[in-house]
Amino acid sequence: MSIPVNTKGFARLEFDEIKKIAAITGFDIKTHIPKKRSCACGPGNDYLMQDKRFYTLLLIKHIELMETQSEKIVPEVANWLGRAQTAAREYAEIERKMHSLPERKTE
Repeated sequence: MSIPVNTKGFARLEFDEIKKIAAITGFDIKTHIPKKRSCACGPGNDYLMQDKRFYTLLLIKHIELMETQSEKIVPEVANWLGRAQTAAREYAEIERKMHSLPERKTE
């Protein structure tokens, strides 16, 4: 039985829950946003703060760092971390498959 596409990758995570976990762990996305670039290309800071993939990947790293520093992780955060890591692996697999598709010949 396969999992429906809309529940794979980061679609399986709710952004409100992600922000709740961030608050519990003391994660502040603003400290991780790249400094303003000199050119106007690329996504801006406001966009990155609302990008679920960007936010979640940084939050996962933050929690994993907390674990390596032997900080206590509450069960709610540990449960979410497992689901988030699964979502990140699924997303990486989806991206890998998309990039491995053969190029179409256009004539």
